[in-house]
Amino acid sequence: MAAFVYRFRYLIVAVFCILTLCAAFFIPNLRFEGDIQALAPNNVSSVGEFRRVNQLFGGADSLAVSAQSKSLFTPEALAEAAAINKELQSLPDVSDVVSVFTYVEPANVEDGLSFIPYIDPDALPSDQASSEALKSRLQGIKTVSGKLLSSDGDTLLYIIQTSPNVSQIRLIDNIKSIIAAHPDFAFEMAGTPFIDYQMVNYMRHDVVILIVFGLLAVVLVLLVGFRSLRGVLLPLFTIGCSLIMTFGFMGLLHAKITIVALIIPVMLIAICNNYAIHFLTRFYEDVFINGMTDKVEIIDASFRSLSKPVWLAFLTTVASFISFVTSPIPRIAEMGLFIAFGITYAFAMTMFFIPALLSILPLPRKHRRYHANEALITSMSKKAGGFITRHKTAILVVTLVIAAVGAFFIPHIIVDSEMANYFNPNDPVRVGIDFINKKVSGSQLIKVSLPVDPRTSEGLKKANEFQEYAESLGQVGSVFSIVDSIKSLNRVFHDDDPAFDVVPDNDETAAQLLLLVETSLSPERLTQLVSEDYQNLCFNIQLKAGDSATLQKTADLLRTKANEIVGTGGVSMAGVSLIANQLNGLVIISMLKSFVIAFTLVFVFVAFGFKNIPAGLACAGIMIAIVTVVFGTMGLAKIELSTATTLVASITLGVGIDYLIHFSARWFSERNNGYDKKEATSRALGLTGRGIIINAMAIIFAVIPPFFSQFRPIMYFGILCFVSILLSLVCGLVTMPALLSIIPDKYFKKIKI
Repeated sequence: MAAFVYRFRYLIVAVFCILTLCAAFFIPNLRFEGDIQALAPNNVSSVGEFRRVNQLFGGADSLAVSAQSKSLFTPEALAEAAAINKELQSLPDVSDVVSVFTYVEPANVEDGLSFIPYIDPDALPSDQASSEALKSRLQGIKTVSGKLLSSDGDTLLYIIQTSPNVSQIRLIDNIKSIIAAHPDFAFEMAGTPFIDYQMVNYMRHDVVILIVFGLLAVVLVLLVGFRSLRGVLLPLFTIGCSLIMTFGFMGLLHAKITIVALIIPVMLIAICNNYAIHFLTRFYEDVFINGMTDKVEIIDASFRSLSKPVWLAFLTTVASFISFVTSPIPRIAEMGLFIAFGITYAFAMTMFFIPALLSILPLPRKHRRYHANEALITSMSKKAGGFITRHKTAILVVTLVIAAVGAFFIPHIIVDSEMANYFNPNDPVRVGIDFINKKVSGSQLIKVSLPVDPRTSEGLKKANEFQEYAESLGQVGSVFSIVDSIKSLNRVFHDDDPAFDVVPDNDETAAQLLLLVETSLSPERLTQLVSEDYQNLCFNIQLKAGDSATLQKTADLLRTKANEIVGTGGVSMAGVSLIANQLNGLVIISMLKSFVIAFTLVFVFVAFGFKNIPAGLACAGIMIAIVTVVFGTMGLAKIELSTATTLVASITLGVGIDYLIHFSARWFSERNNGYDKKEATSRALGLTGRGIIINAMAIIFAVIPPFFSQFRPIMYFGILCFVSILLSLVCGLVTMPALLSIIPDKYFKKIKI
């Protein structure tokens, strides 16, 4: 193979450069996607119900905007609040705004029945006394106080329904412009459009930070490790080409960049230098230590000594990412495939491009520091080898104890895919949700479709029973449906007698009142409440639940009551938070399936590669201990198991196994050369250990940039990867030699490298 590479070295270099340049042309096709529905598979029940409800009542999203002023009920502030409502209504991406300025109540006037907004923007109070009287009146209305107006009277809520073809970026940008024009009010936003907007902006920011600072971190490690220009540029060029090739491939397929896809550049930067580092470490060893000068012989020696460990490391790493294909979450499956593709390209560059380019370049000049460092490394390796072989039993006992402690904390792991929790507590998303939950009707919207006919008294009776139950739940802030309008109309028709603030008891009156309600509502609002065939009613329920468990419990109670009223079947519930909650179960399934498959493949590859089952079991056992400690860390630190952090198990297995393979391969090779266990350990630590440490440091530094991500799951992913690689490094250089030293020689007699 060395002769082939040397013969076609110029062609090989040209082919890889051309392929990479061609891939770069497809990168502009990439688009960012912040919608949580992009993560959920189409076959889950919550997604199906979401689509059914949207088909019946329109697919509009809801955005809550609060406006707070300590002097709200003054003529000037009310006029400004009305102007804000008008400006929101005029936005091209808004189909309807529900507020005290648009929510109407029936009233008997001289000309007959009229529908008047709770605050008529055309008849605003002109003095303070009228403003205070209006405030008192609104605070006494059940459908307003604590819902569209805070109980203390200083905050208004505008519930914005978006247009079907909404541009969320344009919508939020326009709302921000309105907010900026009214500095006397303090605004907060909450809802899916705002979450998606923030996610897209943060992803654009994070992807640059992760790539730029990740590459800088790798450059720093390579400079310290190799202290040569080619030792830095070759691995760096490999990473860069792999990133371009992978993102180009994604662009070719018109893939979307989701929060899960942010892990792709982190993993490629961390892993794609692996094979190049090990190849260059062996290359420098043959040039500087073994004194080889013939380029073909040097490349051939590198291929022969590294072929098995590098191939095993490549196969096990790719297997760990390919295992994500079994995930029920499509974006995780795609992420695994794209990372595996990038790693494969980096491996191909290591096997062909790097040796071809090295054969073109002149041999590196020997520098004095290399021999000085080599003497220091040899001395340290001998001491470390002696220490490990003497205390091998103690090392293994400590490893088992730490793993047992980790296992103890695993049951404390919390599963949470709630999108709002992806943001930091002081982020505008979280601040807005907390404020609106506290002051008004709540930030979480659930739509419930009830199969009842509003033209009949029986249908309205069932609808009223469901609404009264929903309003009795502590986490429900408000319920918007036609029920309140029907009851108000019935009361007005009976001279405002409170005894008639109920749904009608006959079909004729029910049909007449429904007709009047239809004339009082805009077509956009009517479509959101009553299906076109009058066979379903929609209840827009605003929840104050802050965590996914409480929200799910409330949703379950609502579903149970709805099924009790109308019978099982026909009830549908839609909400982004419900989709997120169902993702929680899929996250666990995804993690378990991918880890079991990855673990099985890794064991098979290692055992088959070394042609030795005990060697495979030794590597597998240590990796289980590492994964156990990592997940124990999650439980101890209360890090949520999400769509991002669930990937850590398989990634730890795929990346960490590399160190065990490289050390074991060198250890077995030294044993085959006649060295005893102590000497074999020392030599493996001194020769292969250098490449392992450089590679591990490169990965560790590459996963530090996610610490500063705007997303908590990505931040936690970086922290957990940092812990897992550090553990893998320690286990690869300490636990693995201790385990190999304690296992009797008879189990490793047939291993040949």
